[in-house]
Amino acid sequence: MSTVRYKPGFLEQWGRRVLIAIGSHSRKLEDSGKSFAYQSRTLLIWGSFWSFWIGFLPSITFVYFCIYLPPLSFWPLDSLSYPALLGFVFLLVLATVFEFYLLFRLGFYLSFRMAKYADIELAEEPELITPIPGMMARLVLEIPDPRIRLYGIDPYKHLNERALFFRTALYKSKVFLSNIFAKLLLKVFLGRTGLRFLIEYISGPVTGIWDSVTTYMILYELRKRIITRKLSNAMLLKIKSKERSKIFIESSVRAVALSIVYTKTFHPNFEYLLFGLIGLLPERDKLTNLDDWTEFEHSFQNLTTEERKWPIAIFALCSSFDGTLNKEELEAFREITEISPTWLLDRVRILSETIRKGELTESLQWMEKILPEESNR
Repeated sequence: MSTVRYKPGFLEQWGRRVLIAIGSHSRKLEDSGKSFAYQSRTLLIWGSFWSFWIGFLPSITFVYFCIYLPPLSFWPLDSLSYPALLGFVFLLVLATVFEFYLLFRLGFYLSFRMAKYADIELAEEPELITPIPGMMARLVLEIPDPRIRLYGIDPYKHLNERALFFRTALYKSKVFLSNIFAKLLLKVFLGRTGLRFLIEYISGPVTGIWDSVTTYMILYELRKRIITRKLSNAMLLKIKSKERSKIFIESSVRAVALSIVYTKTFHPNFEYLLFGLIGLLPERDKLTNLDDWTEFEHSFQNLTTEERKWPIAIFALCSSFDGTLNKEELEAFREITEISPTWLLDRVRILSETIRKGELTESLQWMEKILPEESNR
């Protein structure tokens, strides 16, 4: 089954190049003996700290130079000063571009450090649509995961198209436009008040706090994706360590496909796991209805009792990738209660919590507890 390949945009390509350049010029990190959770938490704190100042200082500088511009008023239109408007727009764009450039560079550097702490290499991975550098670049640049459909899997089959459109539009515009509109509103509505010189400087700490929170959220999400990439790799190694039947692999692929549908996005680690599993099938182009729950349940009929545990465990592990269990995933667990262990959902909840906390070692340990035990034969 053919599929359209995703082509990264200019910003994502730039981000990939920057990350790879950082990696090529970096020295090997010394082993401090600290856990990944501790090291990543330190990066989250430092990222928030420096992002505050990156947002604060350009905003204060912008407000300071605006003092030398004539008051900007849009009503009545006759009073609008075009030289003042051009000067304001020039300063605004200059300050915003400078601010975002520094934020992006900081994000790339901290992302690289976090990946190194987890012992993840920034390889190009041409066999994937989203290699590690691409995943990191998208997060730092706040580029949403692309709307792709691979092997007939539709991540948006349970999502309202209108809601998806507004969510995507809001996602793409929230950072840049909110920054500009905040400065513009302060200038227009407060520019003629007696407290103008004092009130406009509020944009400094407000922008700083906004950038700080945004950077924290980006690094927090990156930490989850780094941990789940390690989990995906460990799962693939486990599956590849033994000879598996075609039906076993196909059922496992369906487990990943359904996780994609319930998560409502083509998470880069789903893509990594999906391609790794499909690569084990000789006739991959003949796969159909991979994201159909009924087909997933029917696939169990051709598996042994021991083999059935694997697709269920893979579905359970993939459900934890975003650190939470949504309503549809919980309902799916109820449907497979008869053929899944009673402890499965409890362990998945614990795994989700360890992923949210950034506990890499503990997450790998809980993955081992969820995956079926196998003999060494």
